[in-house]
Parts: sequence; structure tokens; C-alpha cells
Amino acid sequence: MSQPVSRRTVLGLAGSIAGATVLAPAFATAANAEAGADVTLTDNGKSVTLTNGLIQFTLVKATAEIINLRLVGSTQGNENVDLLPGGRSHGYTTFNVGTAAASGMKGGTFSVISQTTDRIEVSVLSADPTLQPFYVDIRFALERGASGLYSYWIVKYPDDMPDGLALGQLRYAFSNGTDAAFRWFAVDDERGVQQRPTVAEVQAAVTLQDSTIALPDGTIWSKYQTSTDLEGDNNVFLMSNGTIGLSLVQASKESFGGPTRQELSVHDYYDGMILLWHPLTGHYGMPDVQPAKGWGKVYGPFYLHVAEAATGDEATNVAALWADAKQVAAREKARWPYQWITDPLYAADQRSTVTGRLAIPGQSAIRDGWAVLYQPGPDRDWRGTVLDGTDWQYLGLDYIYFAPIDRAGKFTIPAVRPGTYTLAAFAKGAFGEYRRTGITVPAAGQVDTGRHTWRPVSHGKTLWQIGTPDRTAKEFHTPGGSDGYRSTLAWLEYPYEFPDGVDFTVGTDDPAEKWNYFHPALATPGTAAQLAWRGTTPDETLTNWKIRFAGRRYRTGTGYLDIAIAGSVFGTLAVTLNGTPIASVDPLPGVPGDNSSYRLVARSMYRLLPTITFPATLIQSGENVLSLAPTRAGEITDGLDDWMEPMSGIMYDAIRLQVDAR
Repeated sequence: MSQPVSRRTVLGLAGSIAGATVLAPAFATAANAEAGADVTLTDNGKSVTLTNGLIQFTLVKATAEIINLRLVGSTQGNENVDLLPGGRSHGYTTFNVGTAAASGMKGGTFSVISQTTDRIEVSVLSADPTLQPFYVDIRFALERGASGLYSYWIVKYPDDMPDGLALGQLRYAFSNGTDAAFRWFAVDDERGVQQRPTVAEVQAAVTLQDSTIALPDGTIWSKYQTSTDLEGDNNVFLMSNGTIGLSLVQASKESFGGPTRQELSVHDYYDGMILLWHPLTGHYGMPDVQPAKGWGKVYGPFYLHVAEAATGDEATNVAALWADAKQVAAREKARWPYQWITDPLYAADQRSTVTGRLAIPGQSAIRDGWAVLYQPGPDRDWRGTVLDGTDWQYLGLDYIYFAPIDRAGKFTIPAVRPGTYTLAAFAKGAFGEYRRTGITVPAAGQVDTGRHTWRPVSHGKTLWQIGTPDRTAKEFHTPGGSDGYRSTLAWLEYPYEFPDGVDFTVGTDDPAEKWNYFHPALATPGTAAQLAWRGTTPDETLTNWKIRFAGRRYRTGTGYLDIAIAGSVFGTLAVTLNGTPIASVDPLPGVPGDNSSYRLVARSMYRLLPTITFPATLIQSGENVLSLAPTRAGEITDGLDDWMEPMSGIMYDAIRLQVDAR
């Protein structure tokens, strides 16, 4: 098969980028608005064509589809290449509303919002409750000198719409499904430039689950392998035919869901590739957005960047296109918020900067920290159950603003709308998260929230800890290597690598080798088809993991067990110490199934379980055994998402035992 280009290779390719010719025209700004040809619009009847001398595209008025996308300003002879010729190759919308089948924009009303020789902005609006149960205004903008187009959505829920709106997914996709030459892609620097399998390999593959196949050579290929791993640091994705690149740039993720939100980005599509913008989706545990009447929100904008490279070698071309796309992403981030967007919901001229400093006593430096500003709200899961409205991970009604915390604890969160917020913060090495309510942000100002001293939960002397709190199970053993959770169906290897379950001895065993990244409910996790493909005899025995540790006898006092969860697929947990039950959690708090195992990630919705307390006298001199087991097999009684049941289980972030005793 066409193998992914290794990270080492990509680093080598990056060194040759200086010799590559990359088309990356400057975008229009106040300083260079005269650069490039005028922006023009031609009305074709059912469609319009916009061009600025660099790119040209046609927009279908009723559906907001983009067809006939060309790099007309090519300097490499690509001006006649139609990147989106129609059919399976187009830009298009997807709406998932409630339990209805997925649909898209239809019966839209086209209008020109503004038009000058420097910028044209157009709209495709659906406000008819008989066509869509919500108001959606999809905007597109083209600027002078820009080798790309902008799009953003204004979504509202007016009083005249049907009751009970539940938005599960909003998506705009750019697909080139008929051109097998579109086989290159890049998601992040860690994975570098990659290739999809050939069409022949896909046709000869064995299907193991949705969008997941075993290729003829036995390797796994899945669209879930290209999910983004840390949205807070990832602003651009690329697909390419080896000469021309289409890059989707998101300058801000404020409407997306926070710094740890994951989502699909780019993957194979029929005979080509598809590039995805997912402002709202539930792939990794995000509940539906269920607003009250009068709600409104702006999603985006995103920027679709079109560029070309010419060195003669496709892999080097794509590496050059990827480097260019990252530079464009940096420029777009610097422009945020875009001043040309005038909708009051976007509030470009009302944004403020929020700063502060986080201190964690006992930690000399903050590691991998994030600060998050959000407005708590009554969000619900896909069953309609009201979730904890104070947990930003599940909130989708409003905007979530976030920024990294540097080692000194300082953070700067830009472009925050006026309002009253809760500030949350978390960092590697600390259980849970810090919160302070009542952060007031004025319009167009600067807010210094001061020093925040966070003392993470702690109860006494630590006897042992497995894992480092970082909201991921990556540090533990993964079949297939460090990224095996992504490159394989890693759960199928569990009965072979841990035939007797995990039996871990504190102080002796290495968690990277002896603690599996995923604690399945069943001894042989996987569907019947997956187990048959692997040659595994099904065994639905519930698993029982053991932690052995040396202890001494306590006369009095209390033991405290803290368990942080990085992901859960219908997880339940029973805990015993030396044969005595000390806790039963059924089900785990939070969303029931966050898709983490099934959709090939090492974390999803984080949760810190309520501290488990027990008499310290249960700890005995010599060896002690703490057991972790599901209370039952994962199951869904209402039939929703029951395809995940065979992969039910828990991904642990960290487990810590403390005592306050003598």
C-alpha cells in the first residue's frame, strides 16, 4: 500500500522547502488592498461565480454548494484544474437534527451582503420552518489578493421554528471524491505528511466497523485515525493531489468546544479525499445543542486556502504546501477577530483580552496548562438528561475561550465577548481543575484577573500513584506502539497481551508496559466480526484488574482513592480492597459513551470521580490487592449507539491512593 510518509522523512522534506515554489499570495489588508485583481461576481441564474484573479469558485444559490473551484492565478500550469467539479466533488453542508436523517441546505435564499472591488460577501439563508427547523445563514467572502475564501454561519432559533430543536451536527465539507490523485493529507506535525490507501486496496479490504477496514496487508485504515488530538493547538488541515493543496484554516475555536475537543479533519472519500469543518458534532461525547427560543450563535469563520507547489516530487510538494498552510494559519490567527464581520453576535469591536496567573503550590512550573473562560449553561446529553452545566466540556450553547498557560503560570485569552464567566484551569500533574466564578469581562477592554492559587485535591500522605494526571491514557501500554490506539484496533490485542487481565505491582511494574491504555468490560472486547477476523474466541467474562502494593497496618484513619478518567464507553466500576467492596459507580458520571475506544483516540471526556473513602484499617501489613472491575457489561437499553457496546470500558488518566491515618 501507499505508506504514510514518516515524521523523520517529513523533517527532511521540510529542509528542502526553501527550494520549492509555493503560491501564497498576500491576503488583502488595509495596507495592501490594492494588491491583485478586483473581486468580481457573475450571476449565472441558479449560481454565482466569484473570482479575484487568483481563485475562482461557483456557489449554488439554493444549497450553498461550491463547485468549479480553480486556482486561476496559477504560475505552474494548474489554472484549468477543477478541484471541485461537482457530483462527489464539491463543497456542501450537512445538518443532523434530532433523530432525523442527515440533510443539507435546501431552498436557500441568496443575497449579496456587501460588494466592493476589495471584498464581496454573499449569503445563502434558510429561514423557512417547513424546510429547516432552525435559521441558518451561510456566508461566503472573497477578498482581493487572497488565495482562498472565507465562510461563517449565523445560526438562530427564532420563535416561529418548531419546538424541541436538537442540533447534533453542523458541517461544511470539501470533497474531491472522483480524483484518485487526491491521496495526500496532513493533520499535524506529529503525524506529518501522509497518504491514503490506493483505491484498489480499499476495494479489496475487509470492513471491520463503520469507515474502518483491514487492508490486504493486514493494516488498519479508518477515518478516525485522522482525528485531531488537541484542538487547542491545531488550526489547519490539508489535502492535496501532490501539486495543489486545499487547507482548512480555523483562526479561532471559540465556537467549537474547548482546548481538548477532538474531531475528524480529513480522510479518504470514495476515490479521493474530503476536508471537514465541524463546528458542531457529537463524535467524541459532545451532546446535542438544545437551545431555547431566541438563541443565536456565529460559527466560524473558517478560511479555505488554495496553494500550489512545484518541485517535481509530490512528497516534497506536499511538505512545502503544509509549511505554507501553517504560515497562513498563523496570519489568520493574528487577524482574529475579523473586523469585516458586522453581525452583532460576532461582536468584533466588543472583544476584550483577559489575563491572569495560575500558581500551584509545590509545582515550580506549570506544565501543559490551559485556561478556559465559559458561561455555565443547562446542556443535555443525547438522551435528554440534563448534564452538569458547570463542566465546559459539555457546553455548546455559548462560546468557550481558552489559551495555554506558560510555565510561569501566565495566560492571555484574547477576543472575549463581554459577559460574566467562569474561569477554569488545568495542568499536567494535578488532579481535577481550578475554577473561579464571577469573572466580569467588559466591552473592548483589558481584564487582569490577578493571581489564582490552586490547591488540587489532596487528602494526606500518598502511598502510590499510577499515571500522571494529564487527561489522557497515552502514557500507558498500547498494543501496536505508542500510537497503537490510532493505528490499530488495539482492543483486539488485549486478550493476547493480558490473557489474565492486568496484574500490576506498585514499585516494580512500569505502567508503560504493564498497565493497558484501555480497561475493557469484557475479556475479549470487540464485535463478532472483529473477533472472527482476529481469530479470537469470544469470552464475555467481566475483567478484573489488580493493583498490588505493600502496606502496613493502621489503627485508625481514612484511606482516599482518587480515580481520574480519560475516557469512558458506557463504563461502570466496582472497587474492592483486599476483598472488601469500597465503591460501586454505575454508571460513571458524565456522558454515557464518549466513543473514545471505538473512534481510535486515547482520551475523550475527562472526569474525576468523587473521592472514594474507606477505613484505613482495611490496609494490611504486607501485600494488599486493590481490584477494579466493571459492575456489568456495557449496554444501552434504548438501542442508541449499541454498536459501541463490545468496546465498553474505561481509559484511566491517573489513580492515586492516599491515607490520613496512624
